[in-house]
Amino acid sequence: MTAFTITRDRWYGWQMNPGYTGERFVPYCSPIFVTGIQPLHSGQGILKVDFLNVLYAAGVQDFSVRLRVLKRAKDYLLGDVAESGGGGDRCALISHIEMDWIKRLCPEIWFHRPPSSCSPAAQGSVDGYLNELFFRCARGRGDLGAGI
Repeated sequence: MTAFTITRDRWYGWQMNPGYTGERFVPYCSPIFVTGIQPLHSGQGILKVDFLNVLYAAGVQDFSVRLRVLKRAKDYLLGDVAESGGGGDRCALISHIEMDWIKRLCPEIWFHRPPSSCSPAAQGSVDGYLNELFFRCARGRGDLGAGI
């Protein structure tokens, strides 16, 4: 079994527990576009992950987090979100992202901009779909922040 690997310039699913709502244990879910990944060589399994968080309440935002890897499986990585170098109170699950992931965990995207509303190229690829929605182009990082 090959362990899940995060690479830059790719889309992934982000699930963070607890989320931002302040209500008990409601998770926060968003597609993220990874812009950088760096092992910190601390001997503690810590990665620095830079990404665009496209569903953040204030709009598309750049984030940089340190994750202490708790588990690396075939299709996901589970990490403790380290706040200011120490242990945090949140965990994040970074995973492969598929159309069904978006439909189930981010219905606001699916409702406002279903794949059928996009170009034929974007309808056949989750990367193409998300690039068209958030970068307004079929490839690469064009105009950031296309609204939903």
